Amino acid sequence: MLRGILLLGPLLIAANALAQGQDSTPYERDLQVIDAMLEGFYSNANQSYFDRRTGSEPRHGALTVAIARSADSGFQISAGPAGGDARTYTWTLEADRERGAVAMVSEADDGSRCRLVWSRSAAEFRARADGACDSGDPVEVVLSERQLWISFADQPAGDYRLHRARAFECYADIPGVGGGRDEPYDRYAGLELHDQGGSAWFTSKDGRRLGVSLLLVDWPINNYEGAFARDSLVVYLSEELDEGRKELGYAFTVPDADRIGINLKWILVNCYMQSNASVTPFM
Repeated sequence: MLRGILLLGPLLIAANALAQGQDSTPYERDLQVIDAMLEGFYSNANQSYFDRRTGSEPRHGALTVAIARSADSGFQISAGPAGGDARTYTWTLEADRERGAVAMVSEADDGSRCRLVWSRSAAEFRARADGACDSGDPVEVVLSERQLWISFADQPAGDYRLHRARAFECYADIPGVGGGRDEPYDRYAGLELHDQGGSAWFTSKDGRRLGVSLLLVDWPINNYEGAFARDSLVVYLSEELDEGRKELGYAFTVPDADRIGINLKWILVNCYMQSNASVTPFM
């Protein structure tokens, strides 16, 4: 028994020695998490749609935000309307030891600078401006796993609520055969889009201009009295006509789905994050 105690003693001493001085501050750990979470492509297509649907004023226009890691350990941010002129920023994270928090310097392409300080709450981080910021600078940022909310100085519409986009690829088969029938069809492949209002268009052999769109619908309202509207991933099929755009049909599934399809028999559309050709087989 004594021999066992003597042998155990050095192990405990060694374990304690390895643990000494290893604890970080909470904000140093928070900095690592924020740094890992920021990068991505975001869109407020859901917010913009429901502003129109509910008649909210002032309305939020369509906004996309692309956040990419830069070579100097910061982030390059491009923010602007979909297909329009974007404003670019550089965001740099740093540990603010005096405040015991994570700080971020936002510098716009016109040279304006805004300093924000991050804090952590339930399942999200929130950064607020530390002092005055110029018009157009971000003065509040909320970051979670799936969303990014940004408020800009002197913007009457208030916060832009953006969702993190997921990249999908689709193909369309005309006609949309099924049931194992051996029938000829034409495939229109390589349609790349994202699930935050992204679209991809192609022209069929008979000259029809057809489009596939994806939207992860995050309901801010209910659409039936007394019933709770659950979020859905939706695929839409549309056609461009002389009189305007016509919606031909849509299908929906659970919001976390990584693939979705629609078969109208005359056309089949299949969208996925990973194709059947590359997925690892499983039981």
